[in-house]
Parts: sequence; structure tokens; C-alpha cells
Amino acid sequence: MSALDLSARALVAATSTGELSPVEVIDDLARRVSGVATELNPFLAIDLDTARDTARSLQERPPEERGALHGLPLPLKDLERTADLPTTFGLSFPLAPDAPRTDGSFAARARAAGAILYAKTNTSAFGHKDVTENLIVGATTNPWDTTRTPGGSSGGSAALVAAGVAPVAHGTDAGGSVRFPASMVGVVGFKPSFGRLPRIPAPDLWAARGHHGFLANDVADIAFLMDALSGQDLRDPLSPAGSWRALPAAKAPRALYVETMFGQDVDVDVRRVMDEAIDALVEAGVDIRRGRIEWDDPIADGNIPMVAREWRLLGARAEREPELFDASHLEQIRAGAAVTADDLMRAQESRTKLYGAAAALFEDYELLLMPTMPLTAWRWDDEHPAINGVPTERGPGGRWMDVLLGNLTGWPAISVPCGWSKGLPVGLHITAAPLHDFACIDAAARFEEILQFTRPALPAQAATKR
Repeated sequence: MSALDLSARALVAATSTGELSPVEVIDDLARRVSGVATELNPFLAIDLDTARDTARSLQERPPEERGALHGLPLPLKDLERTADLPTTFGLSFPLAPDAPRTDGSFAARARAAGAILYAKTNTSAFGHKDVTENLIVGATTNPWDTTRTPGGSSGGSAALVAAGVAPVAHGTDAGGSVRFPASMVGVVGFKPSFGRLPRIPAPDLWAARGHHGFLANDVADIAFLMDALSGQDLRDPLSPAGSWRALPAAKAPRALYVETMFGQDVDVDVRRVMDEAIDALVEAGVDIRRGRIEWDDPIADGNIPMVAREWRLLGARAEREPELFDASHLEQIRAGAAVTADDLMRAQESRTKLYGAAAALFEDYELLLMPTMPLTAWRWDDEHPAINGVPTERGPGGRWMDVLLGNLTGWPAISVPCGWSKGLPVGLHITAAPLHDFACIDAAARFEEILQFTRPALPAQAATKR
């Protein structure tokens, strides 16, 4: 058995007691990486030599100086800055070539806790779309079918966890980018409340949508990482004081299940999987009401501040050297050129209206349930995968619109695998009230136990050498 077959919590327990050495873990990692690097293309950067040096240093620490993540190999999505690995943000050119390399707040905490930050995982440029590809290394593929995408933009991290290379991985989520890759590869993906995992540096901490998050094989490892890495940072104005466990979970939470909030269609077989999962939860005693929500679509307005910010940062370069950008990113950047002050105010008003509607809903329920994605993984080169025969769009109002609720409100949300559709995984999405991260994770753990999602052996082309 490889060290990488352990959960993150079991691996850290073994390295902390000396049952396993961090160097042994990195040696196991090196063997696994060789198989997936070509088939799945999950990395933008990897440095196993430095990782092995770090492991030796950790191995020499006395027990009392070993951190909460001692010896845990942790790949980071390449939207988080790192001091010892290049940070590209998925761009084909250096964003700030003269800036010194430093750790972002997440990387700094993980490193201080004893994690080994050995790789940067693939992402689309600035995480702008729901597949994981860029002009640097191309597309990451799905371990369950390497002709398909793992989703995006945390697809590199998701693929590593699903393929058994990483027990856990870091991701970022400004519009579902942790949760729907989790759904599409059959792992757990969690986006906590705003500020639970502080985001420093960031260009706009007040009107933000972005979150750090985690991908893991089970919910218990998500809780383990939250215990190790969450906490207030006064530099982040949205970072709350107190433990993520401070607000208790209801013993019998009331949940509302909806297929969609904004009128999106759902694939007929995904609907079947979801119906079976909800029926199983109800049979096990979970209080779930089926209902409908017909809110005004806030998504187009929700994207306005983001495209305006990208135009401000990248517009001049995009107009001068458009060949440096892929077509979808160029389209998004240029959309920011037309944004007016009135547009920005309307976007904030739309977001406020959505928050109020969601808050009113949570007066009657503790949890909101829905499909994480309305379809399963599609071919990575298909720009318009169909739902029930109708081609979908990538952008606002497209196939990922419902999960954006968690980003516009900042509320905790998690995707847990709940079944299979034609050989591809399907995720159940759970949203809880603001700062009720414990309630969200507690419900996910209970649902995970009831649903008993099992993964068959991976297809040969994506399987690691165990």
C-alpha cells in the first residue's frame, strides 16, 4: 500500500509519529506522478527535488515542532502565489516579471503547517472558464475518460485527487471552480464562507467573489484541512473571527431541494441520479422538501465587476498582443471595456437583491440542495456541450450559473459525489447559511455516509501505478 492511498489525516498521523517518513511519501509521489503527467496533464509546474529537500528538513524536526499538516504533499492551483515555484495564473506571459516571488496567504499557512508544496496545478487563464486549458500546457483531462474535461478551473487539482496522486488538493472558486470539477471527477469539493481561508494579496477584497477551497476524497479530510488552515487574518476585511466550528449544526436540518434556481435545464439522466439520491436521503430520515425557485438571473450582472477589473489589468496588453490570450479570455477581457459606472452600480444592486432573496429562503431552511452541474463531463474540446439536445453556453447564463450563488453571497457550499450517469460521476451540491461552514460540512458527511458513493477502478489510461 502506498502512503498516497491513505487519507490526508491518516498520512499526517503516520508522518507525525514516525511510522512514515516525509521522504518516503515524496518517493511514493514521484512514482505516481510519472503515470498521470502525460495522460492527464494536471501540472503547470512541479519540483520533486525541492519537495524531497523539504521532506528531509521536516523529517529532522522534533515531534513538538511538527505542524498540523506535517509531511502532507499538497498541490496548489496556479492562481495562488508561491515563493519557490513559478506562478503563471494560467497566462502565457509573466504578469509581473520583476516582482519578487512570495507566498500568498494560503501557501504561507500551508507551508507553516508542514505541508510540502510540490506543484502548481493547471488552470485556465485567471480561472476564467469551466474547462482547464491554457496556451501554456494545453488541456487537463478527466481520469474517468481522458477525452473529456475534468471541469474548471480547478481541474488540475481535481484530476490529481481523482487519480489517486493527491489525497487532497488546493483550489480556488470564484464561480464554482472547486465544486463542479469535484462533481465531474467524483470527489468532494468545498468552498467555505468568505474569509475563512483569507485571500492575501487580492486586488479587491470588498466586492470579491473568489475563495480558496479544497478537493478531497472524503468529507472528513475537508474538515481536517479546515481545522489546520482556516482562521482570521486582519489583512482580509471579510475574514471572520472565531472557529469555523463555532456555529452549531442543527440536529435535524431542514433542506430544500431544487433542480435549478434560474431556469436552467438539467440532463435527463443527471435528473434520474439526483432523484435517486434525494429519495435515499429522505428514506434515511433527512428532512428534505422538493420545491421550485424562480429568481431573476443575477449572473450577467454578477460578472460585470470581474470583466471590468480584467480590462483594467490586462486590456492594454490584450489589444496590443491579442495572440497572447486564448479566444475565450480575450472575449471576456474586451467585455470589460464597455462597462460603465451605471453597470457597476447595477451589478452591486443585483447582488444585494440576490443576497436578500437567499436570506429569506434560509429563514425556513438550513440547507439548499441541487445538482452541482446540470450535465456530466463533456469532451474537453467541445465548446457547446448539449443538455437534452440543446447546446449550452460557457459564460453568464450558461451551464454553471446555479453554483455562482455561493460566490455572490459568500456562503459555504460543498459538492459531494452521489451517483453515476453513463459511467461519469454526478455531484450533489449543498449550500448553508453564512458562516455556517460546520453545518455545511456536517450535512455533507452525513449524506456521504448514507449515499455510500463508490468508485470503480479507473480506466487503464488514467490509472496510477499503485
